[in-house]
Amino acid sequence: MANVLITDLFEESAYLVRSLLRGVGHAVSIAVSRADAEAKLSTGLFDVLVMDYGTIVDDNLAVGMFANEMLPGLPVVALTRPDYERRLKDVQLSGKFHRPIRGRSVKEAVQNALNNMFRQSQRRTAPRVHVDLPVELEIGGVSLKTKTIDLSSRGVAIDATDCKLAPEQLQAIENEVGKSTAHAAFTVEEGKVIQLTARLAFVERHRSLSGRTIGLAFEALDEESEVALSGFYNQAA
Repeated sequence: MANVLITDLFEESAYLVRSLLRGVGHAVSIAVSRADAEAKLSTGLFDVLVMDYGTIVDDNLAVGMFANEMLPGLPVVALTRPDYERRLKDVQLSGKFHRPIRGRSVKEAVQNALNNMFRQSQRRTAPRVHVDLPVELEIGGVSLKTKTIDLSSRGVAIDATDCKLAPEQLQAIENEVGKSTAHAAFTVEEGKVIQLTARLAFVERHRSLSGRTIGLAFEALDEESEVALSGFYNQAA
């Protein structure tokens, strides 16, 4: 299973592509703005980026180039048109598919990109690994006790599915997106807790008013924290 980020600034294809990729077991997040896409990529938690280039504008070109520069080795798969491909010359693509969107073409383009990544001698610079670590989190005056889902050298995804959050608490958390105000205490082993401050990169929501996933981006780790966490994400290197 891969973590897939779909960026579609015009919301024309994202939900169909998400449905197709979830159907084969991938975890999928959607970004409909450049700021949200870049914030999510900055966590290092995604294995592949699927970009909708059915319409090409400066903002979605910038997302593709940001992914190439921020996370070398991260596959970028494009939904595009043959007559648009020359306009994508500055984005390094690992795969592409065209309209009409067909399940087989989407799944093959993503899987081939992932397979090629795993065959590379030099993999992406921020490997991602699934790991359950107890975590205490405080954001916007709201405190949570839960577990992590995924970890990279750049960030962490935290499960908030079962946290009982009132609408005003969830709103207080979302108001902190983009700010370095999240305080987290990770239990990395029995008796060993590391504490750090991170930037709240994103909050993914269910249809209900409970948080599903909270993504944090590490701004700067002290040496002790970096060593403690590296033992986990090095498993994916």
